[in-house]
Amino acid sequence: MTLIPSRTSFNMSAASVLTEIKKGGNEKRNEFVWVNQERVYAIALIATGSPQDAQEITIATFRNAFATLKTALPKKESDMTIWDWLSQFVVEACEEYHARHSDPPQERDIDPSADGSANMDWETTVLLGVQRIRRCLGSLPEDQQRVFYLRHHLDLNYDQISRVLNQSKEMTMASLFRARVQIVKCLGRG
Repeated sequence: MTLIPSRTSFNMSAASVLTEIKKGGNEKRNEFVWVNQERVYAIALIATGSPQDAQEITIATFRNAFATLKTALPKKESDMTIWDWLSQFVVEACEEYHARHSDPPQERDIDPSADGSANMDWETTVLLGVQRIRRCLGSLPEDQQRVFYLRHHLDLNYDQISRVLNQSKEMTMASLFRARVQIVKCLGRG
C-alpha cells in the first residue's frame, strides 16, 4: 500500500498520509505535491481564469497546508480523507484571491425550489460512451461546465464550489441542477 494517494485515489486517511509526510521530510512533501498539484491547479484555474493567478493559488495552497503540519494533524480516528484535508486549503486560497480581486458575490433572488435544484442531491450517473458524454458536457454553457467539473470531477461540495467561484450557494446549486438536466436531455433520458 502506498503512503501517498495515486492520481485516482484521494480517499486515503488524511491522518496516515500526513503523518508519513511529516516523517518523510522534503521527499515525501515533493511527492505529495506532484500527485495533487494538477487537481489543485485545475480548481485554481477555474476560480481565476488566469494561469499565472492559478499558479500562485496552487503554491499558496501547498504552503498553507504544509504550515499546518507544524501545529496539528487530523486525529487518527477521523474519517477525513486526504482530499477533504487538502481541498479546504485550495478553497481558502481561492476565497482570498476573490477578496483581493473580485467584487463580493452577487446575491440574486434565486429560488432553488422553482426549478427543483433544492431537492436535487442525486449524482448524475452516466454509463454511455466517453465521446457522447464529452459532447454533452461541451454543449453546456461555460458556467455550468465549471460547476459540473468542480462537483463531479474534483469532488468539491456546494459550499466549496460557491467559494471557489465567488458566487452564492443557491446559484451554484441552480447551475449544477441545470447542467445535470441538460446532460440528461442530451443523453436522451429526459
